[in-house]
Amino acid sequence: MAKRRLILPLIGLLLVPLAIAGLLIWSLGKPEDRLKDVKAAVVNNDEPVEVNGQLTPLGRQLSAKLVGGEIESNYSWEFATPQTAADGLADGSYAAVVTIPENFSAAATSFSGDPAQAKKATIDVSTGGRSKFADEAISRVVTNTAADLLGRQLTTTYLDNVFVGFNTLGDKLGEASDGATSLADGAQQLAGGTDQLAGGADQLADGSRALADGIGALEGGAQQLKTGMGGLADGIGQLKEQTAQLPGQVGQLADVSAQEAQGVQQLSGGLQGMSESLAEMSKECPPGTLPICNKIAIQAATAKALGDGAGQLQQASTGVSGGLAALAGKTPESGGGLVALSGGIDQLHDGAQQLDGGVGQLADGISQTGGGAGQLADGADQLAQGVRGLSDGAHQLGDGTGQLSSGLDQAVDQLPSYPDGDRDKLAKTVANPITTAEGSSLGFGSSGIALYSVLALWVGAIATFLVLRAVPRRALESTRSSFSLALRQFRLPAVVGLAQGLLVAVVVGIAQDLSVGGWFGCAGLAMLTAVAFTAVNQALAGALRGTGRFLAMLVAVVLLATGFITAVPSALNSVLAALPVGPAQDALRAVVDGSAPGGGTVVLLVIWGLAGLVVTYLAVERGRTVRATRLTGFTARTAEA
Repeated sequence: MAKRRLILPLIGLLLVPLAIAGLLIWSLGKPEDRLKDVKAAVVNNDEPVEVNGQLTPLGRQLSAKLVGGEIESNYSWEFATPQTAADGLADGSYAAVVTIPENFSAAATSFSGDPAQAKKATIDVSTGGRSKFADEAISRVVTNTAADLLGRQLTTTYLDNVFVGFNTLGDKLGEASDGATSLADGAQQLAGGTDQLAGGADQLADGSRALADGIGALEGGAQQLKTGMGGLADGIGQLKEQTAQLPGQVGQLADVSAQEAQGVQQLSGGLQGMSESLAEMSKECPPGTLPICNKIAIQAATAKALGDGAGQLQQASTGVSGGLAALAGKTPESGGGLVALSGGIDQLHDGAQQLDGGVGQLADGISQTGGGAGQLADGADQLAQGVRGLSDGAHQLGDGTGQLSSGLDQAVDQLPSYPDGDRDKLAKTVANPITTAEGSSLGFGSSGIALYSVLALWVGAIATFLVLRAVPRRALESTRSSFSLALRQFRLPAVVGLAQGLLVAVVVGIAQDLSVGGWFGCAGLAMLTAVAFTAVNQALAGALRGTGRFLAMLVAVVLLATGFITAVPSALNSVLAALPVGPAQDALRAVVDGSAPGGGTVVLLVIWGLAGLVVTYLAVERGRTVRATRLTGFTARTAEA
């Protein structure tokens, strides 16, 4: 019956670490596998914006990444209104609520505008009073992952545009290089043309000076012409005055000549009549007969000759009269005669005066032209100098554009060019240049497994000495040595500890899918740890009794306090390193990770186990030492019995 009553507690002692390690590993080993059963809400208050004419609803995209299950280890996300989300947090329906503000899209795309206006987009993650302590951290990890994906997408797009800009820049620089080459060729041609232009400008300057000298000489001739034209105008004026009365005088002369012609005509008629009369008389008195007859004949001949002469005179007089009449302008065929001549002289006088004025203006104009020609010569000199400077500048421009073309060619050669596929891959790589080899887990990984296992073995050791005695009941009456009694009392707890370590190793091997070799290493270390913990807890319970059990409980609390986060007081980490659970946790973590535990941690566990046995021996030895008063009472009880 006594053995049967002992079997049930021993089975319970085996189940204690098994239950602790199994429950902790089952519930906390891979919490991401059960996150789908946890609900969270997304409240999207974002107002989409337009970027380059395209609608950009980044709040909607972030919500889709959360709700759509794009992120591994995600909650079961739902869209909610602000009121629904608040009610869900209050009653525990939602473990977390992500609120996307109105300016999310505007802030997230602000880097594409004015750099001074660029700012980061923020989102709010809230957990309710009923959420667990890790829910907020998990929510922030998940939300930050979604925001990181969206930010990576924006960065990828931005970098893709940058790489496209490199391609465009390369193309444009190539075009600029071709243009610079053409410009250099044109500049060289310009330089040659400006050289010719400089020579022409020099010739223009020489010609302008010769022109100025010629115009100076022309100006002197123009002045002489002006003087001569003045004299001509004056002479024609005098001729006008002198010939002004000539038409009248010629008219009078024509009248007198006409009268003389009539008189000569009458004289010619009278001489003709006298000649005829004398001729008749001569016929009646033949010549030679009488002297008078001869005289008459002579007078008749003379009269005839005079008549003929008078006729000729009459004709001449008539011609003179007609000529004078024509000269006076009295006949139609005369064309105005001296009257027309006088009018012509008047017009000639007016023309001479006008010509005199024009010659004066010509002289003045030539004088002004002479000054302008001098200025033209000076300007031509300046033009020649400027053109020579232009020619030098054109040569420099040709050299500079040639260097520019060469530099642009070098820039085009050195500027990278990205094809579409390479550009997309490079943009994604630059947007997220560093990543982990494996995906991150929301569980505690190997650290969690080691923590749960060590805690289970330590609590199992505490429970062992809540069921079993730490020191023998009748150590005082026994004849065995204290060391033998201590070892005898440690034997059953050690066997229980070995069984506890083996069971914990089975749970760890299943949870971590350890290899055969890895499981054997884990089992050996777990059994060694369990035996060491059993020895230490036996020493605490045997030497300090209730105080020792309280200290053992504090060790479990320290293990929990330092096992979930690194950010604990350094003194607490130092205490953990000094306790047996510290090296045990380090060694088991190394085995779970697939590496060999450090020799120092194994030695420390052995030292803690031996130290526990020594303390247990001292506790047994102390229990076998009694005071005289206690011995007297013991003797009396023995006698009565």
